[in-house]
Amino acid sequence: MIVKNKPKKIRKLIFWLLVCGWVGLLGYSAVYIYKKITHKPGITTVQINGIDVTVDETPITKEQIQEYNVPPTHPRYLSIPKLSINNARIKQIGLLKNTNQLDAPVSIFDAGWYTGSVKPGNGSGAVLIDGHNGGPNYDGIFKKLNQLSVGDQIIIERGDGQKFTYEVRDNRDMLVDEINDANNPYGMSTILSSHDDSKEGLNIITCVGDWLQSDQTYNKRTMLRAVRIQ
Repeated sequence: MIVKNKPKKIRKLIFWLLVCGWVGLLGYSAVYIYKKITHKPGITTVQINGIDVTVDETPITKEQIQEYNVPPTHPRYLSIPKLSINNARIKQIGLLKNTNQLDAPVSIFDAGWYTGSVKPGNGSGAVLIDGHNGGPNYDGIFKKLNQLSVGDQIIIERGDGQKFTYEVRDNRDMLVDEINDANNPYGMSTILSSHDDSKEGLNIITCVGDWLQSDQTYNKRTMLRAVRIQ
């Protein structure tokens, strides 16, 4: 009789394990949805590579976009049709204080133009753009950057209204160690150079991959390279 009851006991155990799993999943989903509903977007401070960085998840209004102005030769708006990005503001950025690390815009919905790179329309070199893949609670402007393929187009509009179209030539995700390898032709050592020396370039970088709690950063970067076609 004991042998005959074993399959029943096992089935019963499996049943209750599945029930507990579903209950746990439903509980997690409920908490996640509740946080999303009750969370109010705003400014917060996060640590990246041990440095305090201010991040703003507040949505940008159409009025703020329309009223945004920059000098005539500076990049003003970024558009990527395939990713449904239309006239995202481009803010000026430099390097994080006392480091050689590229800064990022405060808003997760803005792109950042590194002022140490060339201006659009320069004719050579590369315009360098970066931005957040997301904040603590919401996706950022470049969350889907790694979905762009060779041939996709990116448009930059300057302060004077002139537009420049760039075509993607290379897009890849790499580990941080890889992008910092001085011998890597697709790494940081060539980030200010065009993918095609005969044409003006546009290079975009953002964080992706897994969050490394010990290092307070993501373990990968998306590195996109495009060249101007008009």
